[in-house]
Amino acid sequence: MYEVKATWGGGFKFLGIDGDGRELRMDASVGAGGEGDGYRPSELPLLGLAGCTGIDTLEILQKMRQPVEGLEVRVVASPNDGYPARYTRIEVQYTVHGKGLSMEKVERAVKLSEDKYCTVGQTLANGTEMIHTIELVEG
Repeated sequence: MYEVKATWGGGFKFLGIDGDGRELRMDASVGAGGEGDGYRPSELPLLGLAGCTGIDTLEILQKMRQPVEGLEVRVVASPNDGYPARYTRIEVQYTVHGKGLSMEKVERAVKLSEDKYCTVGQTLANGTEMIHTIELVEG
């Protein structure tokens, strides 16, 4: 079980605290009445997705003995118009750096993360178009 909390700090600011006591500042964007003094809450699930699938993919590639030297996971989301501004499409872009990487193995690792291991991705996928792209960078 996970437990987090958010405590109001004035304006539209909230201080998020995870189960281990780590803190994260959140605020509405400047255009939405906030001061932009923290993460926008609507971006946090996307960061969670990037981290979750990144950890899974890296772990799987290491078990496959792939020579990963770097991994970047970029998430681009399109919300619908109106409220709630639900994500209708999420694209996850993987850039994997390494010498002699196998595209087949990288695709397999990403697929395993998406279909089996990434809790955040499974949660966001319900009713949302999820796609991915992969780029291998030699060296």
